[in-house]
Amino acid sequence: MKHVYFFSFLFLATTSVQAQVFVELACGANYADQAYYRLSDDQTTTLANTSWDLAFTAVGFQDAGILINESSASSFTTPLPELEVYAAGVEFFDDFIDPVSLVDRRYNAEKDWLNGALNTDKDPMNPFDFGWGQYNPMTNKVIGSKVWVLKLRNGNYKKFMVDSVVLTTYYIRWADMDGANLQTLAIDKNDHKAAGFAYLSIQNNQILSNPPADWDFFWGRHTTPLDDGNGGIIEYMVTGVLSGPGIQVAEADGVDVLEVDYVLGNYADSLSSDPNTIGNDWKYYDFSTGWNIDFDRAYFVKTRDEHIWKVIFVDFEGSSTGNMVFEKTDLGVISALQPVQPSSNTIQAGPNPARPGDPLMVQWTGEAGPADFSLIDLQGRRVWSTTTHLTPGFQQITNTPTNWCRACMFCKSARATGSGWVNGSSADRDLLYALASHSHPVSIRGCCRSTTERQHHLGSGTREHCSHGAVCPYGCPIGNPPHPHAGSKGDCTSLFIHTG
Repeated sequence: MKHVYFFSFLFLATTSVQAQVFVELACGANYADQAYYRLSDDQTTTLANTSWDLAFTAVGFQDAGILINESSASSFTTPLPELEVYAAGVEFFDDFIDPVSLVDRRYNAEKDWLNGALNTDKDPMNPFDFGWGQYNPMTNKVIGSKVWVLKLRNGNYKKFMVDSVVLTTYYIRWADMDGANLQTLAIDKNDHKAAGFAYLSIQNNQILSNPPADWDFFWGRHTTPLDDGNGGIIEYMVTGVLSGPGIQVAEADGVDVLEVDYVLGNYADSLSSDPNTIGNDWKYYDFSTGWNIDFDRAYFVKTRDEHIWKVIFVDFEGSSTGNMVFEKTDLGVISALQPVQPSSNTIQAGPNPARPGDPLMVQWTGEAGPADFSLIDLQGRRVWSTTTHLTPGFQQITNTPTNWCRACMFCKSARATGSGWVNGSSADRDLLYALASHSHPVSIRGCCRSTTERQHHLGSGTREHCSHGAVCPYGCPIGNPPHPHAGSKGDCTSLFIHTG
């Protein structure tokens, strides 16, 4: 049987179910936006943090959840205003409310998407209690019993009340604190089923016309409860990922993220519908190195169509852009009885980085037979090829071209796409071994080692940053001749191996 191998300096996408794809998701400079993302087709809806204030669940007859928009941009100079929601502490909508008396602030619990800040008073033992009101089975209505105060981002106060939910329609009202500028609105869930929520801007007196729909990830700012160190809890604003309605996530921590297997690791047993399972702690800040990624953590995401996705976070740029990058792999609809990666034929190849004229060292565990090797440039052109006879074990291919540029200056770590993995060290010319399934493609991308952060624009317009010792999501920016500090686009970025 003949095998074909391509050694290239460009990341090439694969078409198999298990092809890895890199996704760059942005929530804007200073985290001014929210991004709603779908794994299956990369559909992304981006909204300004200020575009809505309250979200009303629109699922069916038995839901009446009301969530608040906790997102607020960050600033290192002046704190930016947040939307604040308080229990008014009065019995009737027309009662006098002194803003100074407002101390009972409410937040989304972020335990599910059917209950929000206005549902926090509900009795979990009473199925008729929605927190803001009680269901009356005699009238088939939920009757509102709570008055709320919203402090808008512009500093104005509004009192707010849900008068009732009748069948599928919310009836709500809001006004200035003295009762002026009264507004009333009926929100029919049937008009918002596609989105699952009706998004209302109290400040603009309107329903959001372009709501996100059928999304898997929310990327942006939200509050999360943290231990204050004194036995109390504080709500702290973070930038993180919340999984959407109907999405389940399992966290694999302290693992080799490229080897960890959904089935063999029994991660189906730890799938959780908690929206905050991914959250914000896959990244951390170090005052000497800046933002860092927890590279021994992966996530398995089960979407509403029963597909399992493997997600690995690889980059976060902080508040300068609000960009983060993750790698996603569609593992398909997995039977609990079948392992994810089916093949035992493997190849190990190196070195990476390579110098002109370096021999190609190959370790093959499959059957003996002829194999084709090709070098492909950035434009997809074959610039070199050879045919050799592979036998099980270690061998060298010595007739490699002498005029190629070096793939990376120094490699500390790397990631593989397809069904493989890569390990490496910081030493120059150390081998990076790619363990690849014989029946699936695998590509290896090295990392750039540079004393300063470099920015590289690929042909697609994707932006990447390479910092000292960091994993580069899309390859290393190198010059011609290659130099560790070069920031221009080069023809050589990384090693690509294709098997099968």
